[in-house]
Amino acid sequence: MDRIKEIQAAIEAKEKEGKDFVKAKKFDEAEKAKAELEDLKNDLKAEIMFMKDDEAHSLNTQANLLSSARDINAGVKQGQKLASLGEQDPKNEKLSASKEYLNAWAKDLRGDKLNEKELEVFNRVNNEFQAAFTHTTENTGILIPDTVAAGIWKQIEEDHPLWDDVTSTRIKGNLSYKKGLGASSTEEWYDEETETEETEMKFGELNLTGCELSRSVSVSWKLKSMAIEELVPYIQRELATLLGKALSYAVFKGKGQPAATDTFKPEPQGIRTALAAQTNTPQIEVYTDLGYKNLTSAMSKIRSTYANGVTIYANNKTIWNVLANLLDQMGRPLFIPDVTSGGVGRIFGRTVKADASIDEGDILIANLSEGYKANVNQDISIVTEDHARHRKTDYVGYAIVDGGVIDETAFAILTDEI
Repeated sequence: MDRIKEIQAAIEAKEKEGKDFVKAKKFDEAEKAKAELEDLKNDLKAEIMFMKDDEAHSLNTQANLLSSARDINAGVKQGQKLASLGEQDPKNEKLSASKEYLNAWAKDLRGDKLNEKELEVFNRVNNEFQAAFTHTTENTGILIPDTVAAGIWKQIEEDHPLWDDVTSTRIKGNLSYKKGLGASSTEEWYDEETETEETEMKFGELNLTGCELSRSVSVSWKLKSMAIEELVPYIQRELATLLGKALSYAVFKGKGQPAATDTFKPEPQGIRTALAAQTNTPQIEVYTDLGYKNLTSAMSKIRSTYANGVTIYANNKTIWNVLANLLDQMGRPLFIPDVTSGGVGRIFGRTVKADASIDEGDILIANLSEGYKANVNQDISIVTEDHARHRKTDYVGYAIVDGGVIDETAFAILTDEI
């Protein structure tokens, strides 16, 4: 009996230790505690074989032991799952994603006075946000709650396929990507006595430093007095519309970084801008009256390794007035209406998507995931400015974003003018 009690005491101690490790998220230590519990269980089984009179008591101890091991194992697995997904314990929820911050932000948005607790949450989130970036008095904003920001980005992606199909990162600071500019090489093989030809790899660099994106929504004071549950979606929807247009424009024809003699402000580099800057513009096909051969010529400009991931983009007018009326050499329509593939139709098996940022007459053939890089250096914040005389408030959405072409051969443009 003394030995049983000794083992039971060790089980209870090990159970507590294992659960403490799980709570502290020390999953490796919790795994060790679970393994030691299994050893104690084996010791207990050995004692049972020699102590028949205490069988019932021992079986009860076994049940407790098994339960303890299962509890710790479940805690370890759950903790490891959360860690691997990058999630947080609900009790330690990211403050900018909390309902408390959403409510405080919305009240501030409407101009309501915050109580002491709301003000504490509001200031804590924004002090951390502003400390993470270099701000001036012109760009110091209030961080939009995570749920509202996610809604803005989601609407932008739904409304603007060009931005949606770009694989964007969210990394603070500057980013640099190597751009392959080709290599000098032949496809010949060699015999034993032939010296291997020297291959020269050529590289360029795409530097994403961040461009300031800002758009303003003006709201009358009468409209501003609407309920919070109506005001927040309204601001979210309006900012998404304005920011989305700017981002989609940037992907297609953003001017890039200005030279010393340029007067425009820094913008992400657009695909059309990058292709037009190439010597002899090899990735641009100019047409007068778009026909079958123009389209096949443009398709041939895409590098073979990118061809399977190609999508065709144009504005709505160009799709239905030009692409939808194209015929092949047998007089059959090239365009097949089809909304199941994520666009409005297909040509050569490639999805056709409508994006308003593309000029009428321009048709973009692109593998965006391979040929274009974008980074959101700073997520969306908002600044409010009241105009008493006009009885309105400006809500200015602000973000820092950059992007550029990393491989021109992932793109081709059909255009009726350079």
